[in-house]
Formats: sequence, structure tokens, C-alpha cells
Amino acid sequence: MTTENKTKISYEDKIKRISEIVEMLETSEVPLEENITLVKEGAKLTKECKDYLEEAELIINKIVDGKELDFE
Repeated sequence: MTTENKTKISYEDKIKRISEIVEMLETSEVPLEENITLVKEGAKLTKECKDYLEEAELIINKIVDGKELDFE
């Protein structure tokens, strides 16, 4: 799975891919060039997940603070 796909990849799929990358880096005899590619992909996915979680936190904080609550 590459992150260059035009389709949007879910948060869960990104986490799964990060786990796959970590496992590959820890357990296999991957050539240096492929290691570099995997590390770049993992870093990109990690940043995307972090950004997504930060955005979700802002939304949740707004809801909890009552800024988006509608009790009627």
C-alpha cells in the first residue's frame, strides 16, 4: 500500500500500515534504500495521524465546552 494513492485512507488503515512498516523494519533484512523509503512513508503517515487526532481533539473540546451542544 502506498500513500500516493488518490483515495483517502482511513485513520485505522494508516495505523495498520505504520504497524506493518515497524514490523518490516524490525524483523526483515530489507535493503537500505527500501528502509529509507519505509521510514519516509511511516513518518508521513504518523504526521497525518497526529494532525487528525489534534483536529479531533479540538472538535471534542468544543463539544465538551458546550459550544456545539444543542439540547433542544
